[in-house]
Amino acid sequence: MQKQLPEKYYLDHYHEFVECITLSNGHLLSAQDKLTLARIEELAEYERCLLVRLLNRKSNFVAFDSLNYAEIDNLEQALKGLRDAQFIGDVAAHDYQAWLSVLTKSQLQDICLSAELANYPIRSAKKAVWLDFTRQHITFTHIEQSMVYKGYLSVKIAPLFDYLLFLFFNRLETNLTQFSMRDLGVMKTHSEVNPASYFSDYQQAQCAFEYARLYQSLGDITLDSAKALSCSLLHRNFDFELQEQASYRQDKLFYKLACLLEQHDQQLSVSLLARCTTSKAQEKRIRLMFSLGAHAQCREQLEAILAEPNDESLLLFAKDFMLRKFQQKRTSILTDLLRESPDSIALEEAYKGNTEQGVIAYYARHGAQSWHCENQLWLALFSIVFWQELYEHELSMAVNEFERYPQLLKFNRFYHVLSHEIEHKLEQINQAPCFKSWLLKQITRYFHQQNALFVWHDDLIEQLFVLAEAAPLDAITSLLRAMSQDFKNLKDGYPDLMVLESNTLRFEEIKAPGDSLRRNQLVSINRLTDSGFDVKIQRTHWQFDPNQTYVVVDIETTGGKSQFDRITEIALVRIERGEIVATWQSLVNPKRSIPKYITQLTGIDNNMVADAPEFSEIADQVTAMCEKAIFVAHNVNFDMGFLKQEFQRLGAVFSKPKLCTVQLARKYLPGHSSYSLGKLCDALGIELKQHHRALEDATAAANILLLINKVRQQEKAQR
Repeated sequence: MQKQLPEKYYLDHYHEFVECITLSNGHLLSAQDKLTLARIEELAEYERCLLVRLLNRKSNFVAFDSLNYAEIDNLEQALKGLRDAQFIGDVAAHDYQAWLSVLTKSQLQDICLSAELANYPIRSAKKAVWLDFTRQHITFTHIEQSMVYKGYLSVKIAPLFDYLLFLFFNRLETNLTQFSMRDLGVMKTHSEVNPASYFSDYQQAQCAFEYARLYQSLGDITLDSAKALSCSLLHRNFDFELQEQASYRQDKLFYKLACLLEQHDQQLSVSLLARCTTSKAQEKRIRLMFSLGAHAQCREQLEAILAEPNDESLLLFAKDFMLRKFQQKRTSILTDLLRESPDSIALEEAYKGNTEQGVIAYYARHGAQSWHCENQLWLALFSIVFWQELYEHELSMAVNEFERYPQLLKFNRFYHVLSHEIEHKLEQINQAPCFKSWLLKQITRYFHQQNALFVWHDDLIEQLFVLAEAAPLDAITSLLRAMSQDFKNLKDGYPDLMVLESNTLRFEEIKAPGDSLRRNQLVSINRLTDSGFDVKIQRTHWQFDPNQTYVVVDIETTGGKSQFDRITEIALVRIERGEIVATWQSLVNPKRSIPKYITQLTGIDNNMVADAPEFSEIADQVTAMCEKAIFVAHNVNFDMGFLKQEFQRLGAVFSKPKLCTVQLARKYLPGHSSYSLGKLCDALGIELKQHHRALEDATAAANILLLINKVRQQEKAQR
């Protein structure tokens, strides 16, 4: 049964929210802020209800005709009370431009028409065109008497409420709906929190809040405004040092402004980047300086990074940029590394877009196990090992129940703050008789608990146990220490596959034709290698493989729409090493009537399927026949679509690399007037006695595939 919220739930949420703010962030409120909160408490309940409703709107400007609240009986009195208290009022001249952006296109048109100006945009022009025209040609005095203007109110204390929300959530664009989602069970929250503030003092909080709002405003800022804002910010001097949160917001703002201006005012962009502390800002600054011809300064910056590296990604950039720009090296380190990787693996074209699964299937045929793990394996290992330090330690646990991401990771200070606890945990692991058993205890303790870094699932647990059993323990602890020290650069970029072959574990970054190696991938690969793991880059290419396994499928249905119609018969033909090795067929009870025209086409009627198994009863057999095989059918999307729907109804996912014998035949057996199954079989001399029965059609399609593969094999031999 769906949960129901009480009638005035939002008022309870407001009181809970203000209590949390007062408890944890009281030192960040001015005397005026506290007075305003006290004045709100003095309001009558119906006035407070309306105020909270207004504060929880997306915009500070609210249309009177949208105020439809059944639980507030005396709405007019509530509006008068809030206006008398100066909590709401008319849209002011300084809010005019912001107010225009919340209007509809028809409202903007009404304002323009009532102003009786010429040269309007055409009526069908987009809202953005009308908004731009209104901002340029319509002044505040034009609209003060308009019906559109009189239809809106302004929530005067919304800026204070936005500030309080920012203090609590540490981000903008949020409101009290999170409390509602929590109470409805839609949003899971932390049960254990350490109530605290993100900010040490009022100045830091105000500065961070201002920078966050300025960053938010950059979405539709003009070039001239961006330049003016940049110059103003660069000339601003604080008589205090910005701390983490404010510095982080400043970096984001300055970097975004630099990106907006880099094509128009590179020197101003460089000045903005010089005030940023992040590695990506340093990199962009060096690139811009080089393009401006400041080569000597550029080289000086690069040499400083190389002399005292404190960021692996930035160090890699500096090495590469120095080689290419100052030593005339033609290719990058990443390109060279990719070219130097060992011989590539040949994969069927069916694996285009899913190369990793193709390599997994390739290794399976060669007796090796492999798992597609990428970042999730390492993020899960890191989280599970350091769960107490990340989520339960008072210096890193959530400051409120809605927080997800550990702040110590956000600012890359996890090891700096908790080095003693981290080293103690790593020592525990080294002294444990069996790391797998130790890890199992951690997993059992925290299984399915919410976290910000990974999603629990059974396949992931299996991968962790393989890693715990097969990887050197000193390599695991070395990498965990490195992730603790520099999580920012080691949270992603990990190799695609974990491969276990002859009891030896290795990791592989899979690259299809045309793929490039990213810098974050090289950083993580280097760290894995330095820690003691066996890592390689495995290239692939598209080529026919005569040893590839296929399952050729045909289904008959009650109609042509997979979302509504159902399967009446299914057949599968398995091909291994160029030969048909198994066939399987079954009628299926579709649990609905078969139309007469379908019976005329297939010969399958309601009596034939009455005692047949339902799809749920044969799903495991279908899965087994398709295991480690490429899915093939004549018009493959039809058959695949129906099977996906059937498995989805069972709460399962059916996903396979696929090939279509229609498309393959057009390419490798050209010249036929029709590529329908019946006519193509006639043309190729393939027997098809009972067309539109699943096993006959699947067998015929399998024989077409074998002919196609002979042509593909011949073309391969001629290369």
